[in-house]
Amino acid sequence: MQAHLNNSKSRAIEHSARMIDITVAGTHREIGLAVGHQAAKQVAGSIAFYRHFFKDFSGLEWSAVQTKTREFVPNLKAKFPSYYEEIEGIAEGAAVDVLDVVALNIRSEIAFGLFETEPTRPTSNESVEMAVDGCTALGWKTPEGSTFLSQNWDWKNEQKPNLIIVRAKPHGGPGVELPAFQMITEAGIIGKIGFNEHGVGCLLNGIRAKGVNSERMPTHFALRTILESRSKREALEKIKSVGLAGSSHILLGDHSGPTGLECTSTGFRELPADENGRVVHANNLILDHDGVLEPLWLVDSPKRTARMRELATLDVGENAGFKSLLELFKDEQNFPSSINRKQIGKNDSGTLFNVVFDLTERKGIISIGRTTEIEEQIEIGF
Repeated sequence: MQAHLNNSKSRAIEHSARMIDITVAGTHREIGLAVGHQAAKQVAGSIAFYRHFFKDFSGLEWSAVQTKTREFVPNLKAKFPSYYEEIEGIAEGAAVDVLDVVALNIRSEIAFGLFETEPTRPTSNESVEMAVDGCTALGWKTPEGSTFLSQNWDWKNEQKPNLIIVRAKPHGGPGVELPAFQMITEAGIIGKIGFNEHGVGCLLNGIRAKGVNSERMPTHFALRTILESRSKREALEKIKSVGLAGSSHILLGDHSGPTGLECTSTGFRELPADENGRVVHANNLILDHDGVLEPLWLVDSPKRTARMRELATLDVGENAGFKSLLELFKDEQNFPSSINRKQIGKNDSGTLFNVVFDLTERKGIISIGRTTEIEEQIEIGF
């Protein structure tokens, strides 16, 4: 195993502390050990954050979270042994309970799939219950032929110190060649937002739809599966073959272009690029999913989707690049529940980072902070 901190591709602004940046090669367990050891403080921070978040948002005490987590463990060990070994490595490296790290990796299923009643549909600009999350994502096959994935990742500010960069080269064992990948993730979570050496990348939008199936693949395992795939089509086939445990929207792409994958605990719907090569998504299902209960928990979600479609014009696409796409995500229409979100008042989340990935060139820039208040920029790529 080889592991070290990598600060060479990070540029801090106004003396902000640089994000932990870990480069590691090895088995899944060795990757987990390295991440757990190097980011022990952040892993513990993620656990503490979600302990409070699940109680506030889903009404679940940590003991109830662990009970639900135990339901997942036999399936995870049986169907995804290498990923479970990585989780065990993280727990050992960070000196925390392995069940707590499993809980981090099913946080989407716990937070967005476990609720008993449908909240009242909002009738104003205020979102249901707590206006958490708020991610806006854009995938684009531009007129020039490049594929871009870009997103503002919105979450509670309290989790921001626990974000890390992981640059990994997994060793899959005899005869198994796995691609190197780079991602930004919440410490302790094995799959998040990034891309690999083949230019296969992924973004994530939280979706609050009732239903969790512990026999299927957790959302963050699906993201890792994409990062370990050689093409978008291969990734889609892998994910669909096992099904997802809960609801989410995954925007994935490669040189062929972007595809949106709306996921629930009962099935999938693919969202192809529109006539301008774009897939735009936020935090509500766009396509019909029979029998799925999805309360509109963020009234601003459809507004952000519509706004991004207005902003991402063909003129922008013809000159698409890191700077021009970042500009789209600075928009503050409907502030503070805007594309460039701010945690203030009843709006309980803000933009923690932006990504712009050029999958054709296999290069990306991660901008930490709100897009109008960037604290640090980190380059990833191959």
